Amino acid sequence: MTSDQKYARLALLMGMVAAWPLTGLAAAGLVQFTAGDVQLRRGETLSRLSKGSELDGGDVVLTGTEGRAQIRFSDGGLVALYPDSQFTVTRYADGAGAGEDHFVVNLLRGGMRALTGLIGKRNPANYKVVTPTAVVGIRGSAFLLAIDANGQVFVSGEQDEIEVCTQAGCVGVTAGEAVLVVSDQDLPVYTHTRALLPVPQVQTPLVAGDQVDVQGRRAFVYIVPAPVPVPVPPPPEAAPPPAPVPVSPPPPTGTPQPGTPAPPAPTPTTPPPPTRPTTPPPPATTAPPPATTAPPPPTVRPPIVFIPVLPIILLPPPPPPPVIR
Repeated sequence: MTSDQKYARLALLMGMVAAWPLTGLAAAGLVQFTAGDVQLRRGETLSRLSKGSELDGGDVVLTGTEGRAQIRFSDGGLVALYPDSQFTVTRYADGAGAGEDHFVVNLLRGGMRALTGLIGKRNPANYKVVTPTAVVGIRGSAFLLAIDANGQVFVSGEQDEIEVCTQAGCVGVTAGEAVLVVSDQDLPVYTHTRALLPVPQVQTPLVAGDQVDVQGRRAFVYIVPAPVPVPVPPPPEAAPPPAPVPVSPPPPTGTPQPGTPAPPAPTPTTPPPPTRPTTPPPPATTAPPPATTAPPPPTVRPPIVFIPVLPIILLPPPPPPPVIR
């Protein structure tokens, strides 16, 4: 083998090695799982989206009324789509420099939950989620976004802080807070304030190693750390016992206390007999006066004298008087 052939083979091998990372990182994201009706629109072609499908810039993901999907991007970020959603990868670039990173997606309807990757950490200014009424910028790691049937946008923060902007201005949303965007001309309105208790941090999967699936694609093995226990607030201090309430002496009752003479029982009074109504006397008539008769003499009864019976004492007769001559 001549030296020219050796150099040619070496150059070919170096070219293949240099081209391998570009081939592995050509796709913007990889579908981790789908459930229900999930479709991919690429240009004018509409196809069914399944696990293991790759996404590139400009692709549109459509979920049905029962459809769900989860996409993992090359920078490690995650996006979970809810039913009846339309999600577009508008611009995606995972470059080595901070100025070359771009993550711009569009959510026309439905809802999504996002966990940022390296792009959101290296260059937060180039990480944006565009909706019909608001633009969500990132200064944190996790957030939830939903659009109702009236076009109103509901955004809640799950970790660190995000920024929700309209043409009227921007507001910051921290973990445990939420805002509602009614229109692009109004400032977002807070609907939930920060929780009083500390919110546990969202656990970020750690990459333990790489594997290759049966189709020859690169797959990742993730290890989720144990959840952080939520601190329990100390129990409230017991309140001091209430002060004793002075008790007034009981009022005197009918039962006499020991040592006190009982009052005499009241004499029952008999109510007077009912009186008959007096009839008016008959009118006076002129009758002849009755004849006057002498009243009979009163009957005089002799007094009854009680003589006490005394013992009789016999005295000798007195001596005769002396005779004077």
